Amino acid sequence: MSKTQQAQFVPATAYKPLVPKDQQKEAAAMLKSTETLSKAARVIALKAAELRGAVIVLIEEMERTARAGDLPAAFGAAHEIRGLAALAGLTATGRIANGFCQYLDAVRLLHAVPEPGVIALHLDAIVRSARTEDDALRYGDTVARELAALVSHKLSEVKE
Repeated sequence: MSKTQQAQFVPATAYKPLVPKDQQKEAAAMLKSTETLSKAARVIALKAAELRGAVIVLIEEMERTARAGDLPAAFGAAHEIRGLAALAGLTATGRIANGFCQYLDAVRLLHAVPEPGVIALHLDAIVRSARTEDDALRYGDTVARELAALVSHKLSEVKE
């Protein structure tokens, strides 16, 4: 999304249902079945390398756009990362990207200037968590918590 484009929210009622109303209960039960969940887990496991590759591409885009000062584009990439990272087995990466999105969104809503240091810490943490699996497993939750605390502190300063 370019700087001049605005996100448009489309209500769920605007979409044609994928499943006819009389078949929705049956479809919901099938989607929640152990067999379906097992099949889905197998497919995701088979595609894990592709999913990780897609996350890495998004991270490169996020990093490039953020360093160029295009924070709306960086937000868009981080938003995609937070949704895809868990499927790719990059839970810490997704959590950190989520924190980055929350920070950028809050700063925008408060009409504040984002701090370059906070942005750089998030970018570095996202990159490292996606590329160093051992570190992400060991330190990912701690890094995500510490960055969330930093964001909370910085936003409370802005609100004062």
